[in-house]
Amino acid sequence: MNITKGVRNKLFLLLILMGALPFIIITLVEAANTASDLEMDAEAEGRLRNRVVSEHVTELFEKNFYVLKELALNPLIAQYINSPDESQYRTIINLLHDTNTIFKDRNMAALTAADANQLIRTDQSKLVSLVGRQHFYEAMNGRDFISDIITSRSTGRSIVVIEVPVKDRLNRPIGMLQRNLDLVNLQNFIKQQDTAETSIIVMDREGKTIAHSDKKLDFDFEQNILNGRYKYIADMMGNSSGIFRARVDGEDSLVSYSRNWITDWAIVTVQPYHFITEKVHEKIIELAVIGFFMLTIVCVTAHFLAIRATRPIIEITNAANDIVQGGKSVEKLEIDSDDELGKMAAAFNKIRSSRDAYRLESELDKLTKLYNKTTMENICKMKLKAFNDTDANDTIMAFYIIDLDHFKEANDTYGHQFGDKVLMEFSKNLRKKFRPNDAIGRFGGDEFVVMIDNLPGMEIVTRKARDIKQVALDLTIDGRNAGVTASIGIAIIPHDGTEYDEIFKAADTALYHVKTNGRNGFYYAAAAAIG
Repeated sequence: MNITKGVRNKLFLLLILMGALPFIIITLVEAANTASDLEMDAEAEGRLRNRVVSEHVTELFEKNFYVLKELALNPLIAQYINSPDESQYRTIINLLHDTNTIFKDRNMAALTAADANQLIRTDQSKLVSLVGRQHFYEAMNGRDFISDIITSRSTGRSIVVIEVPVKDRLNRPIGMLQRNLDLVNLQNFIKQQDTAETSIIVMDREGKTIAHSDKKLDFDFEQNILNGRYKYIADMMGNSSGIFRARVDGEDSLVSYSRNWITDWAIVTVQPYHFITEKVHEKIIELAVIGFFMLTIVCVTAHFLAIRATRPIIEITNAANDIVQGGKSVEKLEIDSDDELGKMAAAFNKIRSSRDAYRLESELDKLTKLYNKTTMENICKMKLKAFNDTDANDTIMAFYIIDLDHFKEANDTYGHQFGDKVLMEFSKNLRKKFRPNDAIGRFGGDEFVVMIDNLPGMEIVTRKARDIKQVALDLTIDGRNAGVTASIGIAIIPHDGTEYDEIFKAADTALYHVKTNGRNGFYYAAAAAIG
């Protein structure tokens, strides 16, 4: 009788454990999965909101640039700059006022001469000198430019200046046209994007807050815009886009950011984590209710015992099959047991770790930790295939071949260890200039290859080429300038081809042109083919 009672109690306890343990595990796993899914949803929401705001900013500035450029081509503008005539004043100011009609706003437009003195303003404020203003010097160098937040010397208001140069018949800058962005309108647009769970912040290159969507925040346009409230967020951001956790306004938050390509302003979406945790708690309560009924069923059947007994074997089998089939996302098996199944899981984890180490070693260049030649070629081919498979493609791709000039002399003069440091430091600094999804590889020796995709136009291609040149020029090893420069050949997809061999040959031809014409520069394959 005692034996029967003991077995009965043990069986009852086993059934309770069979019901309780799976329920607890399922609850924790579902809670973790829910948190992970909600965080992924929040990341996607942040990226979407950043993209909406960035597209709005891009459209705004592109329209302004278009109108100002068209106005700058009017011969009356250049004529007035060279010989201001009172009889032409009314015609010129009417042309400037027409920009407000186009945009249906009251933004100030101004015309400035090459001596930095304003000639005409549409807001009737006093004319001022723009000496010391970056946007004026950018115009005199023949470049379009969007300023960070500055204080108007005429009105004292916080403004952002959009400028284009006015050029003579020889294409030389002789003056500047500008419009001042109405930041209040931008602030109103950002506030329209506000939700209970997200806030959007727009910051300029210096980390000053341009706009904030939170309707609860008393955002004084003239005062708070310069206070650097969120500059610590700007200091945590990278060069392109990303996601990180930070305390924002006293709350642990998920911060998603990207940079607008035309202004280099940071678009930031902030999502407090308490919204995610509240949903996780709701999910746990829901699981608890369901689990109560599950426990009742499990306690009267032993069927679940077979499932629990075979689950570790299934996990090991699935993971082993994943490795055999070439899967790259096999996670570590967490089977805490002293029996044969635990030893089998431990052995599998060792195999998995060795496989991951061998795979990583085979994909990367040992010295620079960049992709090696084989891996780089495969990645480039995959990117090209994705590009070619897209029917409607309004973007371009750029393929760079980089050769370090004078590397052999530095290597021979200071030794191979110095040469290795040059390659490693150049690789590290080169990686900082590109996005995480851009492909960067070393083909051997002092030759490197970069492929970037999803580019809206040639401006970024040229800017990145200049960045690569500057990385080489600034390269310092042990307190000494490395004495190397960079020769760069560039192929554009689809203009120079859509297959890997085509674009490699095109970029290599452009590189040869640079090497035979003084080095330390970059050249486009299309220009090399013509020349």
